Amino acid sequence: MNKNGLVLWAGPSAINGEPIVVIATGLKRKSANAKIGADTVQVWYLPRDVAPNVAVKTGADEAVCGDCIHRPSKGGSCYVVTYQAARAVWQAYQDGSYASWDGNTLPFIGRVVRFGAWGDPAAVPEGTLAAIRDVARRHMAYTHQWKRESASHLRSWCMASVDSAPDYLRARSAGWRTFRVRDSDEELHERERMCPAADESPVAAVMDCGKCSGCDGLTRGAKRPSYAIVVHGSRAARFNN
Repeated sequence: MNKNGLVLWAGPSAINGEPIVVIATGLKRKSANAKIGADTVQVWYLPRDVAPNVAVKTGADEAVCGDCIHRPSKGGSCYVVTYQAARAVWQAYQDGSYASWDGNTLPFIGRVVRFGAWGDPAAVPEGTLAAIRDVARRHMAYTHQWKRESASHLRSWCMASVDSAPDYLRARSAGWRTFRVRDSDEELHERERMCPAADESPVAAVMDCGKCSGCDGLTRGAKRPSYAIVVHGSRAARFNN
């Protein structure tokens, strides 16, 4: 068995009912992704029966990504290279390499957890991952489903992923903290700050998501700023807000 990961949950997507699986990785090995932090646990929301790199072409990614405008199947600018880590995690699941989580929170105590290496927390029923969140030292989470009433419960611990000034204002007025993708020439809005770990940040060389852990919704209060990042990744040219 691959002890670096656990199957946290499997069942019908809360977005469209298609079968999905939720997997945590990084339990034993450090992450190679310098931006998120070497010791960060990553949670993946994956279509159960379709490889991620295939799902982004066929539209099967809807089960875990919902109506996110960055979906490649919709011509979007998603930065996740699904034929790499996401595909490897999915394949390990297909091979039976991960044990199913028994509810023991010990592997997550004191850890930083990123609830969304790929996919959206709105894909699972409310409360599914609460026990992990309760024992984690810090967490990061984002949802593009913030406009849906069914996702309103995520406001307390997720950032609303927004892609335009109108969406930023709408989400803020609805009580969300936000994480906005912007063009390089766009100004920051009121109560919005540059993502400290972004390439364009003056402290990027010494900062990562694990150290910052600012993207945790209302977990530590509603008065904290929202964040913005310049669009990045191999599909950045597709971004149109």
